[in-house]
Amino acid sequence: MSRLKDRPMRVFGVIVGAFLSSIALKIFVRNASLLPSGVTGVTTLIQREVDVMFGWSIPFGPLYLVLNVLIFLLVAKHIGKKFMALSFVHIIFTSIFVSIIPEFTLTNDIILLAIFGGILNGLGVTLALKMGGSSGGIDFISIYYSTVKNKPMWDKVLMFNIALLIYNGYRFDWTLSFYSIIYQFVSTEILSNYHDRYKLSSLRIITVQPEPVSEAILKVVRHGITRFEGMGVYHRQSRYMLYMVVNSFEINDVLDAIKNADPTAFIEISNVYRIEGNFRQKPID
Repeated sequence: MSRLKDRPMRVFGVIVGAFLSSIALKIFVRNASLLPSGVTGVTTLIQREVDVMFGWSIPFGPLYLVLNVLIFLLVAKHIGKKFMALSFVHIIFTSIFVSIIPEFTLTNDIILLAIFGGILNGLGVTLALKMGGSSGGIDFISIYYSTVKNKPMWDKVLMFNIALLIYNGYRFDWTLSFYSIIYQFVSTEILSNYHDRYKLSSLRIITVQPEPVSEAILKVVRHGITRFEGMGVYHRQSRYMLYMVVNSFEINDVLDAIKNADPTAFIEISNVYRIEGNFRQKPID
């Protein structure tokens, strides 16, 4: 999915992601009276506070949209127009779906609702991210931070959500806040495992054509390549090893470029836990 270039397919993917997140919110979160994460959770808390303090019922959709716009204005200069547009597709359709999806009860087991609701929401947000957008809200801040710092921010997002849960427990119900931790943890785990933009991989390429291979790679990515000279022991022939680090979502494009330049190249791919030093992160357009 990360290689889809067709705009209608990207928009469709984001809408599907919004639909999954809306089902998680309307059927799972609300039936269990859980507190969702991020701006959705903030919106829910504001609704509850206004209802308790003034007896007013604020509709979810408009308030959710206003909060997302305010957050977007804080980081608007640092995120791309396409990313912004796709994110607002997700935000708007989430607001619409939450309003039109009927409420019904699948089960009264709060743990099951928390687990499967978290899975659906995590998949919905992940799909939006893979299509080049996001679910908005805290994601705007997370993507900005991850782009600048070149590392994920999901652990900090989880801490923010825990702060929301503590407030919800203090003001309303500690038991449901504890159950909500399950929902948010599952959702965050799905997101961190399947969203690969900030996961890194190293490539070791053994080739007899280092120049064509290097040129082909640099046409699809802008990362440094280090070349080593060596000897193939079995055939006693000169070989070259090219070493580089890429984002995991770029691997398929790099592999295609290498194979087109040298079909006989030997390629080894490894996960990278951490890097120090200059590394170009592809900007979000």
